[in-house]
Amino acid sequence: MEIRDNSNVNNDSLTPTPERIIRSPLRPSKPADIFNRLEMIEDDLSAVIGFHSGSKKSGIKLALWSWFAAGLDALVLISTSCFFIMVFSFLMKTSPNSVIGLFFKNKNLINVIGVLFLAILWTYLVFMRIFMGASVGELSCGLRLGQPLERLQFSYFLKVMFRTTLILGTGVVVIPVISLLLSRDIAGDICGLKIYSLQ
Repeated sequence: MEIRDNSNVNNDSLTPTPERIIRSPLRPSKPADIFNRLEMIEDDLSAVIGFHSGSKKSGIKLALWSWFAAGLDALVLISTSCFFIMVFSFLMKTSPNSVIGLFFKNKNLINVIGVLFLAILWTYLVFMRIFMGASVGELSCGLRLGQPLERLQFSYFLKVMFRTTLILGTGVVVIPVISLLLSRDIAGDICGLKIYSLQ
């Protein structure tokens, strides 16, 4: 008597077939949809890279966080300057103290270094804000310069240059102090480009 094993029998005929899902063909997106998607992307990024303890900043809180962001940017530039001093001292085979002493012995050289530092600061702020929408300090504090749609316009480039030149030209401290006292973005009112919190 022959016994057959039916365990390997295909039971596809016994199970019901699922209904096919009919998907509509992809429609080409309209130009207006692009801006809506950019705003959605900006909202998603804000949840990831936002500095949550400083979210929903306005008034004096926004001014204080702007000062904190400026301090972080200053630390970035100072650390970069120290790195180049170390490289220069290594290439010249001298100690970093002698290199720094050489710079500060001549008063004319101090003025040149000060102007060079301001030029590097201006270049750093302009390029970071144009391509990233914020500097390193502003990114870490959850701040952005201008709205997402503003950053797509050509005038954004000119406004960033004007705002950065205005703040550096007035001595870096004057306009931020006035903004802190009045609890509003004075540079943004003058240049037409305000600083915003991510959330």
